[in-house]
Amino acid sequence: MKRWVLVLTERGSDREGKRRRIAALLVVLGGLIGSWGVGTVLASDPIGYGVPVWPFADTVDRAENALLTQVVTAVRENLPVNHDGVQVLKKTDAYGSEFFTLKLQVDGETRCRELVVGPDVNSRRVPCS
Repeated sequence: MKRWVLVLTERGSDREGKRRRIAALLVVLGGLIGSWGVGTVLASDPIGYGVPVWPFADTVDRAENALLTQVVTAVRENLPVNHDGVQVLKKTDAYGSEFFTLKLQVDGETRCRELVVGPDVNSRRVPCS
């Protein structure tokens, strides 16, 4: 005669739990390292990347962004760039866009940017020479 016995065991082993905790820890650590890396890139030129907000931009970056907004408005309305603290070093028209190299005096700092105004507005920080 056969004898049937119900065997109860614990669900999962302790080894599986450790693996899950280690995997979760690695995912969290990877997320922190990735967000730190992205943050440092965005903080290198927050205006160029389009994020002139805290924690990436400081007060000088926000003032520079406000100044560039006024310059872009003047360029789009075909007005000369006559603003205190803005010096146009170079201007070129090509491919339906206007290319500028600007020297900006912002909150006691001198910053230079290349600005492209066309259908889209793009800029990047360049060394002042």
